[in-house]
Amino acid sequence: MRMRRTAVAVAMAAAVTVPAVTTGVAAYAKPGSSPAAVQAAAAKKAPAKPAPVKKAPAKPAPVKKAPVKVAFAATGTVTGVDAAKGTVTIAAKAGTKDVKGKTVTVAVPSSVRVILNGKKVALSALGAGHKITVSGTRVDAAYTAAKVQATGTKTAKPAPSPSVTPTTPAPTASPTTPAPTEEPAPAEEPAPAEEPAPVEEPAPIEAPQG
Repeated sequence: MRMRRTAVAVAMAAAVTVPAVTTGVAAYAKPGSSPAAVQAAAAKKAPAKPAPVKKAPAKPAPVKKAPVKVAFAATGTVTGVDAAKGTVTIAAKAGTKDVKGKTVTVAVPSSVRVILNGKKVALSALGAGHKITVSGTRVDAAYTAAKVQATGTKTAKPAPSPSVTPTTPAPTASPTTPAPTEEPAPAEEPAPAEEPAPVEEPAPIEAPQG
């Protein structure tokens, strides 16, 4: 019995609800509209739910890797020293793979001891020609020394040859046209010598009269 009463109550409620909805739609529709127009009006009245906007997931910021320090060692010959910058350039003949057979520039901090022939010296005491062994760390392409030992002597720099200043040749005098030589005046013919006056013969001496 209870179940029948419940079913009857549900049927009565549905009968009341349907007329109410129909009444509301009919009130919205124009008078004389067909049932299809009423349903279309009901569809327009119901607001459409906006589609949910999907947010693109934010890309994580790239994580920068911390620089990695790698140990290195180089043995070779000093090719140059820059005491102001605190660097030494080495032609490495042996050492770790990253420097062997290459010419590398190594930073030498002021706190690092530099040993030359068993004595502590300043970096400026090193020079081209010294045999050197350096060990330290590398970060990317930057080498930093932790230990520096060198032996030998510097390569003597050849004395610069005196530069010869090219002399400008003196301008050659253009040949001058010789002045015409004067023809010698004809020599005067000598005057004819005067003939000597005839010598008068002496008068004959008269013989004395006896």
